[in-house]
This record gives sequence, C-alpha cells and structure tokens, in this order.
Amino acid sequence: MSAPAPRLLNLTVRVTRIRSRNSKGVILFGHLVDVAQMFNDRTKAVVVRVPATLVNPCNFDVGEIWQVYGEATEIKRDVGRVVLTETQIEAIDVNLERPSGSQVVQWLSHNIRGIREVKAQKLWDAHGESLYDILDNENHDAIIDIIPSEEIRNGLFEEWLKNGDAKTLRFVQERGIPLEIARKAIKFHKINTKRKLLEDPYRMLSFMGSWKLVDQLAQEKFGVTFDDTRRLAAVLEEGLYKGLDDGHTCQPFHDLYAVTRKLLAPHPYPEVAFNDALLQGHAAGQFMVSESGDCKKMLHSAGAWVMEKTVAQFILDLLRSSEQNHPNADIDQIIADFESAEQQRLGATGFALNEAQRKAVSTSYHNRFSLITGGAGVGKTTVLKALYKALDTLGAPRFQMALSGRATARMSEATHEPATTIAGFICKVSSQEIAPGTIIVIDEASMLDLVSFYRLTRKLPKDIHLILVGDPYQLPPIGAGLIFHLLCEMPGIPATELTLVKRQARDSGIPVAAIKIRGGELPKLSTDPGQDVAFIPCPDNEIISTVMGLYDQDRKNTQILCATKSCRFAGTQEINRVSHFRYVAVNKPLMLQNVDTGELEDTGFRVGDLLLYTANNWQRNLQNGCLGLLTEVFDESCQVNIGSEKAPCIRTAVGKADYNGVEHYILDTDVDVMELAYGITVHKSQGSQFPRVIVPVRRSRILDRTLVYTAVTRAQQQVIMVGDEQAVRAAVEAQPKAFRRQVGLRVMLCEFFQVTCMF
Repeated sequence: MSAPAPRLLNLTVRVTRIRSRNSKGVILFGHLVDVAQMFNDRTKAVVVRVPATLVNPCNFDVGEIWQVYGEATEIKRDVGRVVLTETQIEAIDVNLERPSGSQVVQWLSHNIRGIREVKAQKLWDAHGESLYDILDNENHDAIIDIIPSEEIRNGLFEEWLKNGDAKTLRFVQERGIPLEIARKAIKFHKINTKRKLLEDPYRMLSFMGSWKLVDQLAQEKFGVTFDDTRRLAAVLEEGLYKGLDDGHTCQPFHDLYAVTRKLLAPHPYPEVAFNDALLQGHAAGQFMVSESGDCKKMLHSAGAWVMEKTVAQFILDLLRSSEQNHPNADIDQIIADFESAEQQRLGATGFALNEAQRKAVSTSYHNRFSLITGGAGVGKTTVLKALYKALDTLGAPRFQMALSGRATARMSEATHEPATTIAGFICKVSSQEIAPGTIIVIDEASMLDLVSFYRLTRKLPKDIHLILVGDPYQLPPIGAGLIFHLLCEMPGIPATELTLVKRQARDSGIPVAAIKIRGGELPKLSTDPGQDVAFIPCPDNEIISTVMGLYDQDRKNTQILCATKSCRFAGTQEINRVSHFRYVAVNKPLMLQNVDTGELEDTGFRVGDLLLYTANNWQRNLQNGCLGLLTEVFDESCQVNIGSEKAPCIRTAVGKADYNGVEHYILDTDVDVMELAYGITVHKSQGSQFPRVIVPVRRSRILDRTLVYTAVTRAQQQVIMVGDEQAVRAAVEAQPKAFRRQVGLRVMLCEFFQVTCMF
C-alpha cells in the first residue's frame, strides 16, 4: 500500500454509502460521475470526509451527487490479484449537484418488473425532478432511450397510476427522511403520509426511527420547538419503547420521566411540563394511562395495552366457564389403568403417580384453564401422559405445542404424540380444525412472551380447553411481557405444583441445590469436581482453561452452558473457538462452493465438530436447538433426495451429521443455520437435559437467579460452576429480573380476582 502526497482536486461524486455520521461530521463512500454524460466510473472508489462545520451531517443521502473540493490522496490496495485505486478526500468545500431521488429510485426498482436499481438511477440522472411529471403524464418518448421495451414502459405507467404518489415521494425527499423510514411510512399511511407526518413528525418513531434522528428531523425539517407538546408526548412514547426491550409493557410515569431526562439532555423539562403531553399522547393513542393500586400513574405502550387486554379477557372467559362436568369419566380408574400399563412397559411393579400428580390430572381434566408447574425432573411429562388418557374420553381434538422447535421436539418424544411450535400452529392449522372443546397443551410455558400468546389467543375460539405446563422459576421470556410467571402468582387459577424430583437418584445433591437457589440462597458448594454439585472459583482470565480441563474429563456426556455468546471470558463464541482448535482443527474441513466464483470456500467446520441447528425444518425433523455431530464431509457436493419416491425433493448435500441419533445430510443451505455447540447458551438449553453440565460464570448484567437455576436444573447427574462465586451469590440472592417486569396484565387479572395489585 502506497500513499502519495495529497493534492487539491475538484470532483463530482455520487454517494453510494454513508460509513459514519455524528456531530463531528460525516464519512461518505462513492464513485466519480459525469452528470452531463450520465457516466458512472465505478472502478474508482472515493472516500470523502466532510466536517460538520461545512454541512450538517444529516443533509447527506445515498444516491446524491455532490461537487467536492479538497485535499485528495490516491491509495492503491492489493486485493487478491486486483489492484484497486481509492481516492481519499478531506473536503474543503462541498455543494449539492443533484438530489438523490432515492425514494423514487427505490420505488421504481422495488415495484416495476424489468427495472432494477441501476436503470432506475439512470432515469433519475437523466430527468431529475421532471421524472415525476413524465410518470404522471405517461410520456413514453422521454424514457424510450433508457427503457426501449414498450411492455416494461406500459407496466411502469400502469403501476405508477395505481400506486405511485409523486407528491409523497417529493415530500419525503425534501424533508430528508431516510429511505428505510420513508418506505415504511408510505406503506402504512399510503396517500396520507404527508398529512400524517406534518401533523406529527414523531410518528416516524413507529417505523424504527431512532429518537436522535427523528428528533433532529422534527426540529430542523418540520419546525418543532423544544417545548412542543408533540415532542414531549413522543419522548414518553420512546421511553415506553425502550422499556419493551427490557420486558416491560408499562411503566410508572415517575420512572419514565427519568428516562426522558436522558433523551432530552441537555435541556430536560420539569414533570409539570408533561401534563399536556400526557393528555395529548393518550388522546392520540400513543399510549394508555391508568392508575396502579398505590395510585401511581402508569403509562402503557398502545400495542402492549391492546394485547394484554385481549389476553386477559381470553383467560377470564375460560376461568368463568372453567369447571366442567364429565360424569362418565372415572379419573381414579383411568389413572389406575395408566399406572398398570406403565408398570408393564417399564417393568417396574412399584410405578405409581404421587398425590400431586394425581391432583394435576384431575384439576387439568375438570377445568377449561389450568396450570401444571414444577421444576426439572418432577414428572410433568408423566402427568401429561396420564392426563391424555383421561382427555381421550372427551373425543376432542388435541394439539401439543411449545414456543421453540427444540422444546416441541422433546415434547413429542416424551408423549409419543405430534407437536408443533406455536408459530407453526398459528400458520398451518385452519379454524375448521379447531372444533369446540379443542384441547391445547403448551409446554415450557415459562418461555411464553406476550406477542406469541396474543397471536395464539386471536387464533383460538373461546370454548377451548387450555393447559399451560412449565417452571415459573426458569428464565423469563426473551420478548416483552410476563405470562406464565404471573399466572402462577394469581390466587384462584386452577393450578398444581409438582415438587417430588424423579429425574435424579434419591441421594443426588442437584435437587437440593436447585430448591435453595430457587428460594434465593446459594448453598455451600464443594470445590471437589467429583461432587454432584461443585463450584470451582477462579479469576475471569482462568475460566476457559479451567472449563476445558473439566470438559476433557468426560466430553461425551458433558454440555457447557454459558450465560451469553460474546463474553471473551465465558461466552459460547470463545468456548467454541477454543474447543474447535483444541479437538478438530486438523480434521477434514467442510467446504462450500461460491456460487459467484465457483471456488471452494472453507465454512469453518471440521469433521468431529459439535453442531447446533438454529432453524426449524419440520420436513427433515430438524428443529432450532437440535444438537449434532459432524460425521462426514464430501469431497464434492452431490444431489440427494430428502423427500420421498412419490414426492422427491432434490437438494445439494456437502456432508453428513448425526442430530439426536439420526443421520442427516448437510445441505449447502444448512451452513448458514449451523453453529458450533461445545458451548451453548442457557436460553438454548431450556427444555433439554444432559448427564453432566459445566457452567462458566462471571459478573454480568444478565446473570440472575433464574439463569443459575435453569442451568443447574439441566443436569441429570452432575453440575459444575466455574468462575466468580461472589457474583453468582449476589445474583441468586437478588430478586430475579423477571419478577421486576412491569406488566399491565397483572392489574387486569387482579381486578377479576379482587386482590390488591402493586405494580
């Protein structure tokens, strides 16, 4: 690489990418153009640094053509066999030569068959603002040189007449609204886009616009003042959006006000200034306002309010009609017959349901809505199998489901009945298949978030029979809301808790440790790695080496569970990187052919690698969370039939893997949904169990009681924690973050049960 002395140049540059934009300035990528000749020299890359003292960094957009004067340096870079010349310019002066027309260019390339971005850009370069008039007037002659096909021109004018809106596209262009936001706004508001954004430019927040960008546009392009009521209402709404990221569906105004002070810095406003904003935001439907049990003013994001209201009403309707009479069913006899059949199947004459299990069968049989709760290994699956024998007497359809593909697969394996994900049920099962009295069973219900449950309730009729099964002490849902954990707290909901652990041997220390952790106490743990439950203290920089030493002792039966992916001291990425080079680096690589160059590329996987499948492929019985082993890689890719003889499905295979004891081809399309699995996250492990578990732990914001409890209860025979014991103790003793979520569903249900509700 060489760097000659800079020289002064005056260049015409089309912006192709904005690398960075901040208060100091903007860095643009582009290429040289000749506007008069409509010529684009894409062989010469240009990097332009424009200080904020020249032009507001927000005034630049992809597709614009700028006249740039400044100190230029030519740099040559060797890229393989090609030498690229790059011009870097420190701008002294810049002037907008031609606006981008990015909105109309994008509209044309996305909506008109036969016109892609390059041709759409040529239309704009040739005609600029007059292109709108050409499209409005169906002027074939003006564009025939660029689009010689009459069929494409006819399609263009026809589509523009139906869906094109020159005024709106011009408006978003003039106001500098970024493409991604403009497209979403136009798709939602259609011909009303201009009016809606003029009424309240902060509506752009709904289309994933950042607060900083939207607030700047509102002030600079729409004339909004600092104390505008629309701005103050919008900052409250933005605070609610941020709360959703942390799982909250509502927040006390006082807490929300603290968030607004940060967003409005350095010019925050006193609480009293928000009185009108509260009224306006509520009236406009930006958020809902309610009073909590201790007279706190609560704000709810509008979407979450609607979903929680719907979910609450669905549950209450089931509870009001909950008690069912089935006079012909003798539950005791059904349980006795089930026990006898299991004794013969297992060869265990002493097999019998315990009292809590018998109660769970009866309760969930007789009520339209019920919960079955309990930790790992307490026999929830056994209850379901006995319950299904009783429910069979009703002659109603039954659907098993769970949120994740892996949990669904384990549910099907355990009960020997078909199961599906909630998303799969919603998409694939028709309303005609859901007859009156249909039985719905949801396993691993602690993972159930508000959006998923809301979508399910919209699908189901009011007269169904719903059973939720799970452990309320496990990790909360990744998405916002709190369903199962909250329902377990509610008095009056038919529920049975199973407590007798059957998974581990009677003298195992795992259940005792799990119960203490669940209650907020970290028990005294041995430092002997041979014990059922052990803790090996060590500093952060020794965690991985210690984990690997323990892992080497019994790799076949061990799974490493991490709190997060990216932590360099204890994350799955680092664990997997180290393990890959430690165990399989010299093995045969899995190669994939580049579709563009035809050359073989190394995927990074080797024979012997442990794999995690991260998608749901029901046709091949592969679910998100399936664990496997890369057993073979092919010298050359080959065509295989993954369908049947009657319905063949030919795909390209590059190797083989064993997933959960079943051999599968690795297709070329699988590589993008495969990860190394020497270490997986605790979230991914929910619904699974392993003989031996190693858990690297260190102080972090996501380490809490539910994560530790979930990790410990994945182990059947032994669990070893490695790392910072004080961090784990503090996390276990603190209230779980899940229980601190602010959710509107709580007060909605409290009203029905007539109990005091404190947010």
